[in-house]
Amino acid sequence: MIRIFTQALTFSSFLLINTALKAQPEYIFKGGTLASGTSNKIGAVYFFPSVKAGVDATITITNITGGVTLTSIDGSAGFSDALQPVISIPALKNGYVEFKIDFFNAGTTIPNKQKEVPVTPINVDGQKFSSLPLYEYDEIYSPDGYTYFQTAGSELAITMNNSWARGKNKASVEYPGIDTIRKEVMFTTINVGISTLLVRVGADNQSKTDAVRSRSLYFKKFKYPSEIILPNRTLLSFNGCERNSKVELKGLLSSSHNYDKIIIEKSNSSMQFSNVAELPITNEGSSEFPFTFIDKNSLAANNYYRVRLVNTKLGVIEISNILMINMDKETTELQLVNSIVKKESPMLTLISEKAATAKLQLTDFNGRILCSKNLNLNSGLNIINFDAIKIPSGFGFVTIEKEGVLNNFKIIVQ
Repeated sequence: MIRIFTQALTFSSFLLINTALKAQPEYIFKGGTLASGTSNKIGAVYFFPSVKAGVDATITITNITGGVTLTSIDGSAGFSDALQPVISIPALKNGYVEFKIDFFNAGTTIPNKQKEVPVTPINVDGQKFSSLPLYEYDEIYSPDGYTYFQTAGSELAITMNNSWARGKNKASVEYPGIDTIRKEVMFTTINVGISTLLVRVGADNQSKTDAVRSRSLYFKKFKYPSEIILPNRTLLSFNGCERNSKVELKGLLSSSHNYDKIIIEKSNSSMQFSNVAELPITNEGSSEFPFTFIDKNSLAANNYYRVRLVNTKLGVIEISNILMINMDKETTELQLVNSIVKKESPMLTLISEKAATAKLQLTDFNGRILCSKNLNLNSGLNIINFDAIKIPSGFGFVTIEKEGVLNNFKIIVQ
């Protein structure tokens, strides 16, 4: 941890500086009491009063894995306003404690749907024991939310697995104490419109030493240098087509988005993009937001487009998949209109310059074949449904053999 205090500082100066190191959280978890079950065991329920004005909360221990033990649901290290579980992780074990947090109208058992719940795991660090590493990690269930973090110099591997946003330490460097200075070992996940939240705190102990780790979940947004967002379900659709010798792009943002600006970017090479339009988002994430853009200067060849979503206040961005639209009327190249598909019963939209038979193969990121089928393509737009197929979240690939030519497309599965 960076030392920023000198011995000359008075106690009052220390308080002022220490207060400045963090921002006031939107939810305060302290003063929790055991409401039912056995303390620190699966099934235990803790009651936390007044986590927010007019809101109480309960925390239920729903799962413990990998030989981990919970020694305290809310330890004394770090910030008292945060939820600070303390876990013990045996040598050569990997496990976590899972919590379910429920929000209620104060003094009742009536669920209280929260407009927005930000969670920031802080000090997700690690340690080496005789050169063997221990890596901490946190997971937040976020089926319709989003996650952002620091890109340059981050010591976390940020992934999305089955709707769990996960930040796992990859440097095994320990930073004594718990604070919000070290942005490289923090990430923020935001959920909207929920009354229940699932979180996990864990560690991957690859050393031969048992370890006790103090964890901290701080319920507030933070700003990171060089932020990037982990795409989840923000961009529900993004596609385009030729219309009256121009390219028409259409997209749809989810109702859980947190952006105020859409930037349309274009390239003729799929590498170097430049801004061609800026569209304001006017509904502040209160509902799904459709947008349309007409490119009057499309090339008579391949045109590449992508969307940059921006939250100007937080400095958060999300960049979409790249969409290719071919305006060469003589080409027989096959085009994939949508590059983002749902993981259950996915649908592909293809444009073929002429009717033809084709063979399609759908594979996951590891190259496992999920589906093979013969196609009778029509001239123009073709919609291919996979009603009984479920694709793992992440990346996938579509290969279509048409008239002896292999067409390969990369898709994003959400």
